[in-house]
Amino acid sequence: MLGRKKVMIVCLLLTYAIIAPVFAYLYFYATEPKYVAAGIILRTYDTPTMQLGFYWDETCTQPVSTFDFGNMTYPNQDTQLYKTIYIRNEGSVWNDIYWNSTLGSVTTQIGECWTRSNDWWGSWIWANNVNGTRIQPNEVLRTGYGVGIPPYATIGTYNWTLTIWGETYY
Repeated sequence: MLGRKKVMIVCLLLTYAIIAPVFAYLYFYATEPKYVAAGIILRTYDTPTMQLGFYWDETCTQPVSTFDFGNMTYPNQDTQLYKTIYIRNEGSVWNDIYWNSTLGSVTTQIGECWTRSNDWWGSWIWANNVNGTRIQPNEVLRTGYGVGIPPYATIGTYNWTLTIWGETYY
């Protein structure tokens, strides 16, 4: 009688060993997942605006679109001319500003630089380039764009394009 109970117990254990993994597979892998709220709401990020304004005045009422350094008769010494330009971040995010121009394709004799003002008196540091300057929303940055003309430069009319842009990441 004891042998019959042992056989019965062994059969039940084998049956359980076979059926349990099958049910586990059906329950965990073959059923559709259930979604449970976790208390987090994901929303789309508001698209930031990026816009720079260029002005002649600190109050940003006179926009700059073009400018002219005028006519010059042969300079007999190095001459530097510059224009003060105020840049305002009119967007909703900070910008790192960068610039380039086409002057190098027009002439190699005239040099150029776009710098930040280094003090309240308006003196310019030519090595203090605007490139990489961070400007916050609604901030106004005083800058100077200048050209350097060597003595006895080639006679002609020089026109070129300045490009300035902002970069941000979030």
